Amino acid sequence: MTDKLDNKLVSDDINQTCIKKKIIPFRDSAIDKLQKQNIEFGSTRQLLFKFDVPKGSSLKGLNMRVSRSTGKRDFVLSIWFNKRNQYYTIGSYPNIRCKDVERLCLELAATHQDHRGIWIKDPIQTKIDEKRLIAKPDTTAAKGYTINEVIEAYCGAELPGEITERGFSRDRKEGYRRAKSCRNWFRYMAGYNHRNSLVRFLDDEQGYGYAEFLANKHLRVSKPTSMRDLFRKYPSGKGVEKDRVYYNRRKKQTYTINKSQNYSIYDSDIGKSLIHELTPGDIEAWLRDKSSWEIKIDYIKCFVSLWIFARKRGWLGTNPGECPFDNGQIFVKKETRKQDPYKEVAMQTDGELQLFWECSEELAEKFPFKSELHQFMLLTAIRKTEALKIKKSYIDFDKGKLFIPKAISKTGKRDEELPITPELEILLRNILEYENHLQFRDFYRMKDFPWLFATRKWKADKYFNKEFKMSPDARLGGDEKYIPALRNLMRQKSGDHNLQYAPKILRKSYITLSQQVHGGRSEITKEMSRNSVEVLNTHYSKPNIQTKLKYASKVSEVFNFIRRRTA
Repeated sequence: MTDKLDNKLVSDDINQTCIKKKIIPFRDSAIDKLQKQNIEFGSTRQLLFKFDVPKGSSLKGLNMRVSRSTGKRDFVLSIWFNKRNQYYTIGSYPNIRCKDVERLCLELAATHQDHRGIWIKDPIQTKIDEKRLIAKPDTTAAKGYTINEVIEAYCGAELPGEITERGFSRDRKEGYRRAKSCRNWFRYMAGYNHRNSLVRFLDDEQGYGYAEFLANKHLRVSKPTSMRDLFRKYPSGKGVEKDRVYYNRRKKQTYTINKSQNYSIYDSDIGKSLIHELTPGDIEAWLRDKSSWEIKIDYIKCFVSLWIFARKRGWLGTNPGECPFDNGQIFVKKETRKQDPYKEVAMQTDGELQLFWECSEELAEKFPFKSELHQFMLLTAIRKTEALKIKKSYIDFDKGKLFIPKAISKTGKRDEELPITPELEILLRNILEYENHLQFRDFYRMKDFPWLFATRKWKADKYFNKEFKMSPDARLGGDEKYIPALRNLMRQKSGDHNLQYAPKILRKSYITLSQQVHGGRSEITKEMSRNSVEVLNTHYSKPNIQTKLKYASKVSEVFNFIRRRTA
């Protein structure tokens, strides 16, 4: 049982499990001779021909596969991966030839084999992934726009290859800035320049600011057609304001009006730097020679707005991080600020309120509409900028409410309604009675204006201009002459020469009076007294117009001196 059957290995081929491959040279001429009609396929659908290549090269396992039905000749590579043999198709002949196959095999060996020539990665799966997966492009790089180019786009000018927006968008909220904010931001970004005289900003029906372009006849500059045309007329560095020198012929002397110490970002060297390379140190160095602490803070806000705008447009790449000069990261030395003399002033006694009302009535004939404007601000606690935008159509005497659209509100969050108290109704009817007044009835027809407080300035070219009467230009102008006249009259009647008055105290006076009447609360909230007034007013108190009317009427009972005017 210990005898061996044989002591030599069998050298014959195993015909039951394999077919011996024919070896051919690795040349294009040898492949050209492989024709379908010259090959005996037997019972197989395709036949493999082995190339005569060195075993240690990257061509190891290379074969030529010929199809019996189509005669197609493919280069295939026999690879051993995951404990099994499989064939990887390199390409078809003659689309690729031997030199191409040699280059492709070298690339496969470099990326899919180790230093010993063993396959560590499946090239078949790699080809599948190339069709299924796409390499993520490098989007972290910034587009390379300068600060001046971002300013132009932020103001609404066109940039080549970029989508043009309306201009002056809000930083972190939807919508656009108000006209006042647009005016201030444009002055810091591109103002202190003659281009500032070619544009003004107005509010539309939604309360968003938009630019209206003007001509400058003094400078002989035509009206710009767009924001891009404005920056074309005055590029960076052109039209910067200078000291104005005047000569008085009578006194024979020269005097100078100095220009502003501040200048715009657009006309400075920092505007020509890249927005994505801007650092807090650059801004700190640029702000050192500016006039005041408030101005420097506004400049920083402008830089933040430009950076956020560039990020929203994707100009800083896909990974810009947080704004590097926001949230107090720029040091600005605080300066002694002038205290507001009216900060703690409010009319709180009946005598002060009656004195204000009597003096306003006395000046009403000399200052029509301006006197009623201040009275309206006291009875409604509405800001002056909001009161000037009130239209007659907002008044509803039948339902006893005054509509305040969010477009004219400072917050702009929602439409609001104010109750029309008996005292407020008397004031509104006094204002509307001006339409029948002699000076406004025969010639200057006030009823043609939609505004509750309309302008009294008259020009022949605007009298028949309906578009002008409907525009914001037809609102009541400034009250710079009325305020000192009212203040002096109140001082004269009260005998107090230190009496202080400004329109800003009217809103505070009404709120202070409301707190006094309702016991320190703005609303009747006794049942929910365990919470603070702020929480109650913000989250719990939602009174309707009838409830508001009851609360407001209780406050306005103090104004028992208001009377309807007689003709």
